[in-house]
Amino acid sequence: MSGFRKSGALPLLISDNISCSHGFSTREGGVSHGDGLDTLDLGMGTEEDVRENRRRFASALGGDISNMFSAKQIHSNIVETVTKNDLGRHFECDGFVTSEKELLLTVKVADCVPILLYDDSGVIGAVHAGWRGTVSGIAVSAVKKMISLGASAENIKTAIGPCIHSCCYEVDIPFVRAVKEAEYGSELLTFITPAKTEGKFYADLPSMNRHLLTLSGVKDENINICPSCTSCENDVFFSHRASHGKRGLMMGGIILK
Repeated sequence: MSGFRKSGALPLLISDNISCSHGFSTREGGVSHGDGLDTLDLGMGTEEDVRENRRRFASALGGDISNMFSAKQIHSNIVETVTKNDLGRHFECDGFVTSEKELLLTVKVADCVPILLYDDSGVIGAVHAGWRGTVSGIAVSAVKKMISLGASAENIKTAIGPCIHSCCYEVDIPFVRAVKEAEYGSELLTFITPAKTEGKFYADLPSMNRHLLTLSGVKDENINICPSCTSCENDVFFSHRASHGKRGLMMGGIILK
């Protein structure tokens, strides 16, 4: 798994690209059971199980669940800048950035693209990029928000975590049409290729987000993409597509210590 490694008692995928505490969860190491939730479900099961699993995830990153930011994700390009004064607020967005220490920024995924961002000036970000968020430029929004906190685009290191890859992400003509009409669609059509079945295509969401990050000024060599496909490896990762919706949620998380 080039550039990524498993670390800790709770299995997390860590990118060699980011030097602060961060990680992407798998299905392993939690307390949930049944209906596709085994075992580290971080969002879909009972409140008690999800809280314990989130506590374990936060602890594995050296953080505390009381300092965790997690939003109601709406497949948008909205990224919120947060401070300790925002703890406990209800957020509807798909990303966070901060320059404050001890705040654990998280996003939830089960095929969508989790992106963690770090600038050594002391600015971090976490992004949930579904296809709608991707083509409306949430990666661009995150970089802009980080720059507003003092980051420099050319110094930002990013890790794109386990997600569905083009091998399994088959889409149709209405999808392609929707991409064409989106804000960054014209930039991203090259990452949609014909499938063997007429009228079907494969979409490469990780590469789309890499391209948008480079458009924002992030250096290509500072972008690390996890090669794991959540659909192919659905015994290790939660996958909405592979499980036909019967699945838990994973998280990507990042924290400044």
